[in-house]
Amino acid sequence: MSQSVYVIRAGINCVFVKGEAGSLLIDTGPRNARKNLLRGLEAAGHRAGSRLTLLLTHGDTDHTGSVDVLREEHHAHLACHKAESPVLAGGDMTRNRKDRPDRMPWYFRALLPLGFLFGRGPRIGPDTELEDGQSLQAFGVEGTVYHLPGHSRGSLGVLLPTGELACGDLFWNTRRPRLHPLIDDLDQARASMERIRQLPVRTIIPAHGRPFPAELIRSS
Repeated sequence: MSQSVYVIRAGINCVFVKGEAGSLLIDTGPRNARKNLLRGLEAAGHRAGSRLTLLLTHGDTDHTGSVDVLREEHHAHLACHKAESPVLAGGDMTRNRKDRPDRMPWYFRALLPLGFLFGRGPRIGPDTELEDGQSLQAFGVEGTVYHLPGHSRGSLGVLLPTGELACGDLFWNTRRPRLHPLIDDLDQARASMERIRQLPVRTIIPAHGRPFPAELIRSS
């Protein structure tokens, strides 16, 4: 099965995979970057009415900002890990985290009143709850879902046949590749990083910052 991969800059890196039998969008960016997302989808060849699955790496509102419009206007199918379902249903990213807002780094707490990253998102439930190791063939694309907790309990990564791994917020790379500064469980994050080292990953695509070679975490 041939497919094309596009990284759409819409507040975060949203990864669009266009397959022969369907398309997959990994994360949707924040609400205030919706126009960029829709323009990027159009430029990548997606048209309203075409088969589209939204796969959320987790339920933070900077990843879910266009879920509602894509479900309503594009009839997209929504998928996430079962541990993120309560987050989506409540529209609250702190709902199932151990680290409540008063324990977040100061720069994240400063953004809370703005409602930009940590305000309430659309209250919506997934159509499909994904499991570790699940193939994406049922959605018309080639790839495998991996449960990579650490940033949140239900964080997912998607490994494509080309060796690209969309990892959500496990890592970020604004200056250098490293674990995301907001980690719910550091032991789980380290275990997820170790698991990635064992997978056939060539390039890691974080939601924030530039993609980077997987060798950088294998040698660290």
